[in-house]
Amino acid sequence: MLSFSTTLPALGLALLPMLSQAQAVLTSYRQFNDSLVAQFNRGDFRAMEAYSSAALRQMEPAGSMSKYLAGLQAKTGRISTTLVLREQGRQHSFEWKGDKQNLRVTLVSSAPGVLDDYTFSDFIAQPQPRPTAARTDNRRKTPLDLAVDQAATLYLQHPDAVGLSVGVYYQGQHYLYNYGEVEKGSGRLPTARTYYASGSIAKTVVGTLLAQAVLDKKARLSDDIRQYLPGAYPNLEWEGQPVQLGHLANHTSGLPWTAHAYPRALQDSLGRLDMAQRTAYYNRYTADSLLGDMHRFKLNSKPGTAYRYNGVAMLVLQLIIERIYQQPYEQLLTSFLKTHYGLADTKRVLNPAERQRYATGYDAKGRPQHQPNYTGYWGGPMFATTPADLLKYAQAALTAQNSAMQLAQQRTWGTAPGFGHGLGWMLDADAAGLPVVYHNGNSPGFNARLVAYPGQDLAFVVLVNDNISQARLTELTELVKQQLPAPAGAAGKRLR
Repeated sequence: MLSFSTTLPALGLALLPMLSQAQAVLTSYRQFNDSLVAQFNRGDFRAMEAYSSAALRQMEPAGSMSKYLAGLQAKTGRISTTLVLREQGRQHSFEWKGDKQNLRVTLVSSAPGVLDDYTFSDFIAQPQPRPTAARTDNRRKTPLDLAVDQAATLYLQHPDAVGLSVGVYYQGQHYLYNYGEVEKGSGRLPTARTYYASGSIAKTVVGTLLAQAVLDKKARLSDDIRQYLPGAYPNLEWEGQPVQLGHLANHTSGLPWTAHAYPRALQDSLGRLDMAQRTAYYNRYTADSLLGDMHRFKLNSKPGTAYRYNGVAMLVLQLIIERIYQQPYEQLLTSFLKTHYGLADTKRVLNPAERQRYATGYDAKGRPQHQPNYTGYWGGPMFATTPADLLKYAQAALTAQNSAMQLAQQRTWGTAPGFGHGLGWMLDADAAGLPVVYHNGNSPGFNARLVAYPGQDLAFVVLVNDNISQARLTELTELVKQQLPAPAGAAGKRLR
């Protein structure tokens, strides 16, 4: 039998291993959690996955949860104790204490026994914390200072963590906090002007540029993308339904996930190159390369009917925006962000002086990833940015006073209050049912997160020079948010 903390009531756990999911009647979330722990300990990951709701099964390929949990169990060992951390609305968070590693587990659920979403994270106190505190400019005086410091300390206890910058827009003010190092062993603390790679947060700018093109009456979301492409592309429709601009921006285009199939031997040889050499090679894949490969694309679903996150679709949209405005994307990006949002340090291409401010990223094996300028059409949209710049952008996303940002955040896929998409922006609800606008980012050596809570006067950005896990950045922002008092008038507008 499992040994659980005395803070939890006895729930007949000895019987759970003998009950199938169909036989067990789960009447509370504590019981649901305990059932999951029992199944996790005996390696019955298929039973855990069977709790998935129809919506989660649409979002996640069959078998992926089981495979993920099997790898996770190898890291944690047996779970011996569990504690309730927080329960609010549909979110139920628990601490699982394992023989080798502890986990923070959040179940998103409409009823006990139904799993709408989940996260398993090591963003919680571990048996062997980091021996020395990381450097920081956090003064640790105000409630916000202390909330950020607690969350940052949990993040930095991971042995692969290097540097961390946190930006908070709260009650009309900007706050920036930095921890760790821009490069291992350097002793140099990140600053508000340190460059990080944004990863897929750049997709939100592509979507917002599309919104601007609509407002400029240069395009419509319902436009067939082929009217913006040179030559004929009869392959870019399914049963008479063409791929539309809006489909590219909300990941329902049905386009393939890879634009060009490189031979395995070439992929292996590229993997042995350093970041600069790999980027130089991928920069040879231009807009013309993408247009050529698009003649061979085969749609995997009818456009507008199925959500599949797709970096290729966003690159096609980036290419089309270039053609709409007849300007290079680098020029469009920097001009648009500086003119509309006051961002002077967010760019695809950095000059030599700016590159000196770039943090050194580290991949999952701890190898340095020095970021060269990426100008190609391989992978997905990306740019370099600073904590100060990205926080300004988060404020713009929060207030949505700009018409293009308003249009970009209008839901074009998914049903509120659940997960959905605007134009490049991800939409959801927090535990209280209030709207959330966000996007995460990943690139070699870096992770990033931007999240805004409209109606709550709160937004976060987090930038790190590691590839540990995007989920840990989400945990960081949620932990800080939980500890802050709700601003006056923060009831907000509930999603409908």
